[in-house]
Amino acid sequence: MHTLLLVDDDADVLATLTRSFRKGYKTLSASGGQAAIDILNAESVDLIICDQRMPNVGGVEVLTHAFHIQPQAVRILLTGYTDVESLLSCVNDAHIYKYITKPWIPDDLHFTVVRALESLDLQRQLDEARTQLEAAYQETVVMLCLAAEGKDQDTASHLYRVQHYTQALAIAVGVDEKEATHMGLMSMLHDIGKLATPDAILKKPGKLTDEEWIVMREHPLAGVRILGTNPFYEMAREISAGHHENFDGTGYPNKLVGENIPLSARIVKLADVFDALTTKRPYKEPWTMTEALDNIELHSSGMFDPKLVAAFKELFVQGTLSDIRKTYV
Repeated sequence: MHTLLLVDDDADVLATLTRSFRKGYKTLSASGGQAAIDILNAESVDLIICDQRMPNVGGVEVLTHAFHIQPQAVRILLTGYTDVESLLSCVNDAHIYKYITKPWIPDDLHFTVVRALESLDLQRQLDEARTQLEAAYQETVVMLCLAAEGKDQDTASHLYRVQHYTQALAIAVGVDEKEATHMGLMSMLHDIGKLATPDAILKKPGKLTDEEWIVMREHPLAGVRILGTNPFYEMAREISAGHHENFDGTGYPNKLVGENIPLSARIVKLADVFDALTTKRPYKEPWTMTEALDNIELHSSGMFDPKLVAAFKELFVQGTLSDIRKTYV
């Protein structure tokens, strides 16, 4: 059952609204703007019908507050006068669904509420489907990456840590949060090209020969081929191709220099190396974060972008890196 918040300082109007919607809806009533704000702070509502002119706290303030704390709630303004400037303020600040003039036609108001709630339900269904799709997509990315690595749960933890190190560092250097989140997810595909690397090389316990290294170094561009041409994977292709490039141009496969290396690839390279250094391997004990960062700083301007190194160290000071490590053990 949908919950409606009805707001008007006129007791007769409030009673009329309540009678109109008490069948089929849960109704909450507020006899003034501050009372409405108190309810909004305490309870979740689906739709608000609010008078515009009320003493102390007006309808524009109520609906603007609702927009900020319950943005999905439908906001309908009741107005008894035609102040264009005030209405524009409500449209711009409170993002109202509709305004209705007093006295209203009951059937019209009821129809507006029904249509608004149908739209709200559809949006919620779409949001839920999108959430489920994104979760399934992320699981698929992880499974594909695990297949590429050919390893166990330790690899999944590594991928998640690299994802969140990448996302945190991207945000720290000014990348938009939505793009940073996408970059983090795409970072998990950085070694997808290893699907094309023979197991005899990929899983060899000893040192690789020069010939085997030539084959191993083909995996960045193999990843680009595997990821195809879909625009959604453009950043993943950048990361795959560039995460073994060095800032001074000594990396592979294209010997790119400095900012010619895509930012996403420079960030993932740093996140990947940091996690490798701080993780136990069959051939080594884990380094402390301080030891790893000291080593990375030694290679600043060589392997790594010095600006990213500085920002990454600041994340360590803030405790962000430790929090990620604790979350994805």
